[in-house]
Amino acid sequence: MAINTDAPRATGVLGVSGALDSDFGDTEKLLDLSTKELKGELNHKSDTYSIKSKNENTAQNDDSVSLSPSQVDFSRTSSPKPGESEPWTYLWVAVISCFCPAVPINVFAIYFSHMARGMIRAKDYEGGRKIGRLSLMLSLVSIIVGSAILLYVAMTEI
Repeated sequence: MAINTDAPRATGVLGVSGALDSDFGDTEKLLDLSTKELKGELNHKSDTYSIKSKNENTAQNDDSVSLSPSQVDFSRTSSPKPGESEPWTYLWVAVISCFCPAVPINVFAIYFSHMARGMIRAKDYEGGRKIGRLSLMLSLVSIIVGSAILLYVAMTEI
C-alpha cells in the first residue's frame, strides 16, 4: 500500500485543513519517525561497512567493518570429500525392519532415515551421515529383536 504524501491538502471554508488533516497527521508522524530511525541505523557502525572515497586512504580498522546479521551464515553446510559420494540414509534397511514385530524400534528407524534424507537434501552431509548411522543401528536392533520374537513364538507353539 503506497501513501501519497505529495497530494495537496484540502482546506475548509475558513482556510483551515479539515478532516484530511486528522486522517493523514498520524501517518506523517510515523513517516517522520521511520526516516529518523532509518538514518540512525545507517549511521550505526556495527551494522554497516565504512565506505571511503577513492582519494582517501583505503586502510580500515577491523572494528569498523563487520557483517550485518543478514550476511552471517549459520548453516551447517559441509560438502562430501572429493572422492566420496553423498552419505546413505539406509531407508531400505528401515523398510525391511518393518517386517519384524519390533514395532516401536522400527518406526524410529524409519523416522531417523527420513530425517537423514532431509538433512542430505539440505546439504548437511555430516548431520545426515550421523542420523543415517543411527537409523541403521535402530534397523539392525529391530531386525534382531524381531527375529528373536519370531523365534520364541515358533519355539513355544510346537
